[in-house]
Amino acid sequence: MPHFRISEAARLLGVSDDTVRRWVDAGTLPVRSDASNRKVIDGAALAEFAREHASVPADPSVVQRSARNRWSAS
Repeated sequence: MPHFRISEAARLLGVSDDTVRRWVDAGTLPVRSDASNRKVIDGAALAEFAREHASVPADPSVVQRSARNRWSAS
């Protein structure tokens, strides 16, 4: 299973590096040190975290759009 550096995990989850570091510090995301002594997150643990923290929109049939994209062309 691949391992992801904190910056890579943040990019995959769509959050900042600092947010991932807070989750690591809180023990929410497990980390270990790789051969270069960098903190890495196991891919399986990252996938499980993403599944557990994913949110489903209240009404999945509603597509979110920006205000600019709501205007109909006349």
